[in-house]
Amino acid sequence: MKRLWLVRLGKSGDGEAAALETSNLVLGFTIDSLAAAKDREAVLAVVEKCFADLKPKTQLNFAAQLNQFCNQMQPGDLVVVPLKTTGQIAVGEVSGPYSHTAQRAVSRPVKWLRQDMPREAFRQDLLFSFGAFMTVCEVRRNDALRRVEAVVKTGVDPGYETAVDKPKRAAADTEIAVEDATDAERDLAQLARDQIERKIASSFTGHDFTRLVAEILKAQGYVVNVSPPGADNGIDIVAGRGALGFDAPTLVVQVKSGTVVVDQPTLQALIGAVTDAKATHGLFVSWGGFNRVVEKRRNELFFRIRMWGRTQLVDALLETYERLPEEFRAELALRRIWTLVLDEGSGMP
Repeated sequence: MKRLWLVRLGKSGDGEAAALETSNLVLGFTIDSLAAAKDREAVLAVVEKCFADLKPKTQLNFAAQLNQFCNQMQPGDLVVVPLKTTGQIAVGEVSGPYSHTAQRAVSRPVKWLRQDMPREAFRQDLLFSFGAFMTVCEVRRNDALRRVEAVVKTGVDPGYETAVDKPKRAAADTEIAVEDATDAERDLAQLARDQIERKIASSFTGHDFTRLVAEILKAQGYVVNVSPPGADNGIDIVAGRGALGFDAPTLVVQVKSGTVVVDQPTLQALIGAVTDAKATHGLFVSWGGFNRVVEKRRNELFFRIRMWGRTQLVDALLETYERLPEEFRAELALRRIWTLVLDEGSGMP
């Protein structure tokens, strides 16, 4: 029976770029070969040897996750990978068995179905499951597999339509480790960002999104001028430092709201607009992100063009929020909260 798995590629997304390029999921566990370990007890014996300094609870969690990745995950199963680096979600199909790399890591080949699914394509209950704070776990609640397949095919989450009984685990499973996203700890920060992103996507569209970007730049110390709605010749905002905005850096800003993914010709148009306006730098803000060709140019253009996807935009919003005009803070009401940092037994290598 086909199953759906959640896989994370490093706390900071360290393994994401390589996974997308090579179509291989490589986990952050450095461990001896598990080729002869065919069940969780055998995997645990290897984990206890390689991670002898960790707490027993952490060893149990690591063993449960590695057993799922190496033994329970089967070709044809689907994998969802929340991408820390882009804020999007990649969905793939497992295409082969476990292997061990030269760097003593575990790996599974995957056929990518989508690498750039926006998080808002999934309803909040699925995002809640995707927020499980584990490197590997199964996602079973609320008919998740069928819905992820629908999002890959149509771009729309059909939602949870009928009651589906939660699969029951044997008592030993619940005693040794959490293996299902239903019961795992959650990445509360990401869940909060999901809610903020949904609010921005619904409340700030078109020219209102441009105005939000302009207010963030003002709060960062820029003098800005916003083009009126309509044709803008590739310039939505111009901004500069100093009392009149004449001081460097001077910016030409292009803004794209909605699901538009910026391609190379669109980026090149901004570069041309920066030259025509005799500005020192350009800023491209795209809620829908940038395609892979454009993403690969980030370092090349680092000293000329900045690219903000939703992750960078939300970061800038949170950093300047208390300096934004009252009208914006009223429309996007946020409150800072404190939460505990999970300990080493939380399931992430």
